[in-house]
Amino acid sequence: MKLAKIGIIATNVALGFSFFAPITALAVTFSGTWAVSGTLGRPVVGTVSPVCVFRQSGRVISGTCKGPNSAGPIVGSVTGFTVAWQWRMTKITQIGVSGITTFHGTLGADGVIRGTWEYPGYAALGTFTAQRVR
Repeated sequence: MKLAKIGIIATNVALGFSFFAPITALAVTFSGTWAVSGTLGRPVVGTVSPVCVFRQSGRVISGTCKGPNSAGPIVGSVTGFTVAWQWRMTKITQIGVSGITTFHGTLGADGVIRGTWEYPGYAALGTFTAQRVR
């Protein structure tokens, strides 16, 4: 009887490892083009709507974001399903703003990044979503 139990446990462990191996082998990649949309404050005092191109190398994110009024490089990091980046904005129109905007988000099962963002010119925290552009 003891041998049968050990055999069952060994089989379950072996099956468990083979079952979970593909799941842990999946790597999350944020590389690609993302359309970001967010609001800042309640009531809303600012909005953001850049298209960002991310390049991921390991845990490091780099690339660019360009909105209707500001553009510039981004740098950041990835940990699992979370991503954080800073966008160094330079105004490209008269109504654009310059400065550094910080984003923190989590990639959901639906493929959408959801999180918070802040711009030092406002004493408010905003929310955003980002969807991959195909």
